[in-house]
Amino acid sequence: MDAALRLGTVPYLNALPLVAGLDGQAGIALQRAVPSRLVRDLRDGALDAALVSAVELFRAPQLQWLAGPAITSCGPVRSILLLVRGDPARVRQLALDSSSRSAAALARICLLDFLGARELSVRESPPDADLAGLDADAVLRIGDPALALAHARSAPAARDRWTALDLGTVWTAHTGLPFVYALWLARPGLAAEPLATRLLAARDAGLPQRDALADDFAARSGLPAPTCRAYLRDSIGYDLGPAERAGLAAFGFLAHRHGLVDTPVVPEPLRAAGG
Repeated sequence: MDAALRLGTVPYLNALPLVAGLDGQAGIALQRAVPSRLVRDLRDGALDAALVSAVELFRAPQLQWLAGPAITSCGPVRSILLLVRGDPARVRQLALDSSSRSAAALARICLLDFLGARELSVRESPPDADLAGLDADAVLRIGDPALALAHARSAPAARDRWTALDLGTVWTAHTGLPFVYALWLARPGLAAEPLATRLLAARDAGLPQRDALADDFAARSGLPAPTCRAYLRDSIGYDLGPAERAGLAAFGFLAHRHGLVDTPVVPEPLRAAGG
């Protein structure tokens, strides 16, 4: 019997349409972890492939990647927020969510290239750190905590001192391109099959279930179901088309220019049979 494919995914709502059908499948062992942990496990050989931060595609040694399934946005994403005290151009101290990877690079690019900031002092903070206790001009929040925060922005207490910038909006406004947050990366030497076929099939099966997945998540998280449904249907894209490939290349170029990655080059992807 062939060994099970060891796959990893982020534990966020936006990943569910890509992975919901993989749970319990014969021949697949699926684990969930934050992006930073998935990257370590993938590079250490503990995983065969993972739905992981796109920035890792530009780091050495380069990992293989799958054409097709991805987590993207074109415009507002709602789950990648930069909380800023005052004028973004005056940001000097940036606190990054310690679980993030692509969003961490995106935050720096947006501040330095699009929002007028200059030299940044950067440090990491826990994703649930109390904003009042952070000595920073800007704080990154990602994933479901950011989505909950975006929903809560109408509360007066949530508006005190902080302005929330949606980094998907900032990126697309300044580049005209979608942003790719995560995609399937595979360890070096892994064959395209059966990985590609199974992941493409999982996406095709998961997308029609978005409303049901959103409703189930809402029941567990306390967020309104309409908010979760709109997020999966209107904010998140799940395919790497030509525009997304261009956005990925632009991100690699800018991240490399700032010394955040090792190479700006997007390698050729793994492809499913007949792809």
